[in-house]
Amino acid sequence: MNLKTQKKEEKTVESQEEEVDVKKLLKTKGKKKQRIYGKRMDSKTQKGRYIKSKLPKDSSGDIAIDATLRAAAMSSNGEIKVKSEDLRHKIRKHGAKASIAMVVDISGSMFSDQKANKLKGILNSVIEDANRHHDRISVVGFKGEKAEVIIPTTGRATSFQEQVDNIKIGGTTPLAAGMQKGLDILEKEKLKAEFVPFLLVLSDGMPNVALDEGPLKDALNIAEKIKEKEIHAIFINFERSVRYGHEVNMELALAAGGRYYDLEDLKDPANVMSKIMKYERENI
Repeated sequence: MNLKTQKKEEKTVESQEEEVDVKKLLKTKGKKKQRIYGKRMDSKTQKGRYIKSKLPKDSSGDIAIDATLRAAAMSSNGEIKVKSEDLRHKIRKHGAKASIAMVVDISGSMFSDQKANKLKGILNSVIEDANRHHDRISVVGFKGEKAEVIIPTTGRATSFQEQVDNIKIGGTTPLAAGMQKGLDILEKEKLKAEFVPFLLVLSDGMPNVALDEGPLKDALNIAEKIKEKEIHAIFINFERSVRYGHEVNMELALAAGGRYYDLEDLKDPANVMSKIMKYERENI
Protein backbone atom coordinates (compact mmCIF):
# COMPACT_ATOMS: atom_id res chain seq x y z
CA MET A 1 0.00 0.00 0.00
CA ASN A 2 1.46 3.38 -0.98
CA LEU A 3 1.36 6.48 1.22
CA LYS A 4 -1.31 8.26 -0.85
CA THR A 5 -3.69 5.32 -0.62
CA GLN A 6 -3.08 5.05 3.13
CA LYS A 7 -3.82 8.74 3.68
CA LYS A 8 -7.00 8.45 1.61
CA GLU A 9 -8.16 5.52 3.76
CA GLU A 10 -7.32 7.40 6.97
CA LYS A 11 -9.41 10.33 5.77
CA THR A 12 -12.35 8.01 5.07
CA VAL A 13 -12.12 6.59 8.61
CA GLU A 14 -12.00 10.08 10.14
CA SER A 15 -15.01 11.15 8.08
CA GLN A 16 -16.94 8.10 9.25
CA GLU A 17 -16.22 8.96 12.88
CA GLU A 18 -17.42 12.54 12.41
CA GLU A 19 -20.64 11.55 10.62
CA VAL A 20 -21.80 8.81 13.00
CA ASP A 21 -24.52 9.94 15.40
CA VAL A 22 -24.11 7.93 18.61
CA LYS A 23 -27.79 8.31 19.47
CA LYS A 24 -28.73 6.47 16.26
CA LEU A 25 -26.65 3.49 17.38
CA LEU A 26 -28.41 3.48 20.75
CA LYS A 27 -31.25 0.93 20.76
CA THR A 28 -32.25 1.06 24.44
CA LYS A 29 -31.99 3.91 26.92
CA GLY A 30 -31.40 3.36 30.60
CA LYS A 31 -33.15 5.37 33.29
CA LYS A 32 -31.81 8.91 33.68
CA LYS A 33 -29.46 9.06 36.67
CA GLN A 34 -27.83 11.82 38.64
CA ARG A 35 -24.42 12.37 37.09
CA ILE A 36 -21.51 11.09 39.21
CA TYR A 37 -18.60 10.96 36.74
CA GLY A 38 -16.47 14.09 37.12
CA LYS A 39 -18.29 15.17 40.30
CA ARG A 40 -16.00 16.57 43.01
CA MET A 41 -15.55 14.08 45.83
CA ASP A 42 -13.18 13.44 48.72
CA SER A 43 -9.87 11.92 47.70
CA LYS A 44 -8.40 9.02 49.66
CA THR A 45 -4.93 9.74 48.28
CA GLN A 46 -2.63 12.79 48.24
CA LYS A 47 -3.96 13.75 44.81
CA GLY A 48 -6.61 16.36 44.19
CA ARG A 49 -7.24 19.94 45.21
CA TYR A 50 -6.69 20.88 48.88
CA ILE A 51 -10.06 22.15 50.14
CA LYS A 52 -9.88 22.24 53.94
CA SER A 53 -8.30 20.50 56.93
CA LYS A 54 -9.39 17.98 59.55
CA LEU A 55 -8.16 16.37 62.75
CA PRO A 56 -6.04 13.31 61.87
CA LYS A 57 -7.24 9.76 62.49
CA ASP A 58 -3.70 8.35 62.24
CA SER A 59 -0.17 9.43 61.33
CA SER A 60 -0.34 8.49 57.64
CA GLY A 61 -2.18 11.54 56.32
CA ASP A 62 -1.22 14.54 54.22
CA ILE A 63 -0.27 17.31 56.73
CA ALA A 64 -1.96 20.69 56.25
CA ILE A 65 0.90 22.98 57.31
CA ASP A 66 -1.17 26.19 57.35
CA ALA A 67 -3.93 24.72 59.54
CA THR A 68 -1.36 22.99 61.79
CA LEU A 69 0.52 26.27 62.40
CA ARG A 70 -2.73 28.11 63.15
CA ALA A 71 -3.69 25.46 65.71
CA ALA A 72 -0.19 25.62 67.26
CA ALA A 73 -0.31 29.44 67.43
CA MET A 74 -3.63 29.36 69.26
CA SER A 75 -2.27 27.00 71.92
CA SER A 76 1.15 28.69 72.33
CA ASN A 77 2.27 31.66 74.39
CA GLY A 78 4.93 33.58 72.46
CA GLU A 79 7.13 31.09 70.55
CA ILE A 80 5.09 28.70 68.40
CA LYS A 81 5.70 25.04 69.18
CA VAL A 82 3.86 22.38 67.21
CA LYS A 83 2.55 19.55 69.38
CA SER A 84 0.96 16.32 68.19
CA GLU A 85 -2.51 17.60 69.08
CA ASP A 86 -1.96 20.60 66.75
CA LEU A 87 -1.54 18.44 63.65
CA ARG A 88 -4.14 18.80 60.93
CA HIS A 89 -4.50 16.75 57.74
CA LYS A 90 -5.63 17.96 54.33
CA ILE A 91 -8.99 17.12 52.82
CA ARG A 92 -8.60 16.95 49.05
CA LYS A 93 -11.24 16.68 46.34
CA HIS A 94 -10.98 15.57 42.74
CA GLY A 95 -13.25 14.66 39.85
CA ALA A 96 -14.61 11.12 40.12
CA LYS A 97 -13.21 8.74 37.53
CA ALA A 98 -14.61 5.50 36.12
CA SER A 99 -13.50 1.97 36.80
CA ILE A 100 -14.44 0.13 33.62
CA ALA A 101 -14.84 -3.64 33.48
CA MET A 102 -14.90 -4.66 29.83
CA VAL A 103 -16.45 -8.11 29.37
CA VAL A 104 -15.59 -9.49 25.94
CA ASP A 105 -16.91 -12.45 23.94
CA ILE A 106 -13.88 -14.45 22.72
CA SER A 107 -15.85 -17.61 21.92
CA GLY A 108 -16.01 -19.47 18.61
CA SER A 109 -18.70 -17.11 17.28
CA MET A 110 -15.90 -14.53 16.88
CA PHE A 111 -13.68 -17.02 15.03
CA SER A 112 -12.67 -15.24 11.82
CA ASP A 113 -9.85 -12.80 11.05
CA GLN A 114 -12.34 -10.02 10.32
CA LYS A 115 -14.29 -10.47 13.57
CA ALA A 116 -11.13 -10.93 15.66
CA ASN A 117 -9.60 -7.75 14.22
CA LYS A 118 -12.78 -5.77 14.90
CA LEU A 119 -12.95 -7.11 18.45
CA LYS A 120 -9.32 -6.24 19.19
CA GLY A 121 -9.80 -2.86 17.52
CA ILE A 122 -12.69 -2.06 19.89
CA LEU A 123 -10.67 -3.32 22.86
CA ASN A 124 -7.69 -1.12 22.00
CA SER A 125 -9.95 1.89 21.36
CA VAL A 126 -11.61 1.61 24.80
CA ILE A 127 -8.26 1.02 26.53
CA GLU A 128 -6.70 4.09 24.87
CA ASP A 129 -9.78 6.16 25.73
CA ALA A 130 -9.63 5.06 29.39
CA ASN A 131 -5.95 5.94 29.47
CA ARG A 132 -6.62 9.45 28.12
CA HIS A 133 -9.26 10.05 30.79
CA HIS A 134 -7.18 8.52 33.63
CA ASP A 135 -9.87 5.90 34.26
CA ARG A 136 -9.18 2.42 35.62
CA ILE A 137 -9.96 -0.53 33.37
CA SER A 138 -10.03 -4.32 33.49
CA VAL A 139 -10.72 -6.77 30.66
CA VAL A 140 -12.52 -10.10 31.09
CA GLY A 141 -12.77 -12.61 28.25
CA PHE A 142 -15.30 -15.45 28.21
CA LYS A 143 -15.16 -18.68 26.22
CA GLY A 144 -15.46 -22.42 26.76
CA GLU A 145 -16.86 -23.04 30.24
CA LYS A 146 -15.51 -19.98 32.05
CA ALA A 147 -14.47 -16.34 32.12
CA GLU A 148 -10.87 -15.24 32.64
CA VAL A 149 -9.22 -11.93 33.50
CA ILE A 150 -7.12 -10.80 30.54
CA ILE A 151 -6.14 -7.45 32.06
CA PRO A 152 -6.46 -6.96 35.85
CA THR A 153 -7.85 -3.62 37.03
CA THR A 154 -5.25 -0.97 36.29
CA GLY A 155 -4.74 2.67 35.42
CA ARG A 156 -2.08 1.72 32.86
CA ALA A 157 -3.82 -0.76 30.57
CA THR A 158 -1.75 0.30 27.54
CA SER A 159 1.15 -1.64 29.06
CA PHE A 160 -0.86 -4.87 28.57
CA GLN A 161 -0.86 -4.70 24.75
CA GLU A 162 0.74 -8.13 24.46
CA GLN A 163 -2.17 -9.72 26.35
CA VAL A 164 -4.64 -8.15 23.90
CA ASP A 165 -2.61 -9.23 20.86
CA ASN A 166 -2.39 -12.81 22.16
CA ILE A 167 -6.09 -13.35 22.88
CA LYS A 168 -7.10 -16.82 21.66
CA ILE A 169 -10.59 -17.15 20.22
CA GLY A 170 -12.72 -20.30 20.20
CA GLY A 171 -15.11 -22.48 22.17
CA THR A 172 -18.62 -22.06 23.55
CA THR A 173 -20.19 -18.83 24.87
CA PRO A 174 -20.52 -18.59 28.69
CA LEU A 175 -21.94 -15.05 28.68
CA ALA A 176 -23.32 -15.32 32.23
CA ALA A 177 -19.88 -16.31 33.57
CA GLY A 178 -18.34 -13.27 31.88
CA MET A 179 -20.96 -10.90 33.28
CA GLN A 180 -20.58 -12.38 36.77
CA LYS A 181 -16.80 -11.95 36.66
CA GLY A 182 -17.20 -8.32 35.56
CA LEU A 183 -19.73 -7.72 38.34
CA ASP A 184 -17.38 -9.24 40.94
CA ILE A 185 -14.57 -6.91 39.85
CA LEU A 186 -16.78 -3.82 39.98
CA GLU A 187 -18.24 -4.67 43.39
CA LYS A 188 -14.70 -4.50 44.76
CA GLU A 189 -14.03 -1.28 42.86
CA LYS A 190 -17.25 0.22 44.21
CA LEU A 191 -15.73 0.12 47.71
CA LYS A 192 -13.32 2.79 46.48
CA ALA A 193 -15.54 5.87 46.60
CA GLU A 194 -13.29 7.68 44.13
CA PHE A 195 -14.32 5.48 41.20
CA VAL A 196 -17.64 5.05 39.40
CA PRO A 197 -18.23 1.40 38.36
CA PHE A 198 -18.93 0.99 34.64
CA LEU A 199 -19.63 -2.38 32.97
CA LEU A 200 -19.19 -2.72 29.20
CA VAL A 201 -20.29 -6.03 27.66
CA LEU A 202 -19.21 -6.79 24.08
CA SER A 203 -21.16 -9.79 22.78
CA ASP A 204 -23.24 -11.10 19.87
CA GLY A 205 -25.93 -12.04 22.42
CA MET A 206 -25.79 -15.79 21.75
CA PRO A 207 -25.05 -17.50 25.13
CA ASN A 208 -24.97 -21.30 25.13
CA VAL A 209 -23.35 -22.23 28.47
CA ALA A 210 -25.35 -22.21 31.71
CA LEU A 211 -24.27 -21.50 35.26
CA ASP A 212 -27.46 -22.69 36.93
CA GLU A 213 -30.89 -22.21 35.30
CA GLY A 214 -29.97 -21.89 31.62
CA PRO A 215 -27.67 -19.75 29.39
CA LEU A 216 -30.10 -16.85 28.87
CA LYS A 217 -31.87 -17.05 32.24
CA ASP A 218 -28.53 -16.94 34.07
CA ALA A 219 -27.40 -13.89 32.08
CA LEU A 220 -30.71 -12.13 32.81
CA ASN A 221 -30.40 -12.91 36.53
CA ILE A 222 -26.95 -11.31 36.60
CA ALA A 223 -28.25 -8.33 34.62
CA GLU A 224 -30.86 -7.81 37.35
CA LYS A 225 -28.09 -7.92 39.98
CA ILE A 226 -26.20 -5.25 38.03
CA LYS A 227 -29.27 -3.04 38.24
CA GLU A 228 -29.72 -3.75 41.97
CA LYS A 229 -26.08 -2.82 42.63
CA GLU A 230 -26.60 0.43 40.66
CA ILE A 231 -23.72 -0.30 38.30
CA HIS A 232 -23.72 1.64 35.04
CA ALA A 233 -23.86 -0.86 32.16
CA ILE A 234 -23.80 -0.84 28.38
CA PHE A 235 -24.06 -3.74 25.94
CA ILE A 236 -22.45 -3.55 22.49
CA ASN A 237 -22.79 -5.77 19.42
CA PHE A 238 -20.82 -5.28 16.19
CA GLU A 239 -21.62 -8.64 14.62
CA ARG A 240 -24.25 -9.19 11.93
CA SER A 241 -25.78 -12.03 13.91
CA VAL A 242 -29.25 -13.49 13.64
CA ARG A 243 -32.08 -11.40 15.02
CA TYR A 244 -32.15 -13.46 18.23
CA GLY A 245 -28.76 -12.02 19.29
CA HIS A 246 -29.96 -8.43 18.99
CA GLU A 247 -33.08 -9.21 21.01
CA VAL A 248 -31.02 -10.88 23.75
CA ASN A 249 -28.66 -7.90 24.02
CA MET A 250 -31.62 -5.52 24.26
CA GLU A 251 -33.29 -7.71 26.88
CA LEU A 252 -30.07 -7.82 28.95
CA ALA A 253 -29.62 -4.05 28.70
CA LEU A 254 -33.19 -3.46 29.86
CA ALA A 255 -32.82 -5.92 32.76
CA ALA A 256 -29.58 -4.19 33.83
CA GLY A 257 -31.12 -0.72 33.55
CA GLY A 258 -28.45 0.02 30.96
CA ARG A 259 -28.11 0.77 27.25
CA TYR A 260 -27.58 -1.27 24.10
CA TYR A 261 -25.59 -0.11 21.06
CA ASP A 262 -25.83 -1.86 17.70
CA LEU A 263 -22.70 -1.27 15.59
CA GLU A 264 -23.32 -3.94 12.95
CA ASP A 265 -23.60 -1.48 10.04
CA LEU A 266 -20.24 0.20 10.76
CA LYS A 267 -17.25 -0.83 8.67
CA ASP A 268 -14.89 -0.07 11.56
CA PRO A 269 -16.82 -0.10 14.87
CA ALA A 270 -13.65 0.74 16.84
CA ASN A 271 -13.75 4.13 15.20
CA VAL A 272 -16.89 5.24 17.03
CA MET A 273 -15.99 3.95 20.51
CA SER A 274 -14.50 7.25 21.71
CA LYS A 275 -17.82 8.94 20.89
CA ILE A 276 -19.79 6.25 22.72
CA MET A 277 -17.52 6.52 25.75
CA LYS A 278 -17.84 10.32 25.73
CA TYR A 279 -21.64 10.03 25.61
CA GLU A 280 -21.64 7.50 28.45
CA ARG A 281 -19.35 9.60 30.66
CA GLU A 282 -21.78 12.48 30.25
CA ASN A 283 -24.60 10.22 31.41
CA ILE A 284 -23.02 8.29 34.28
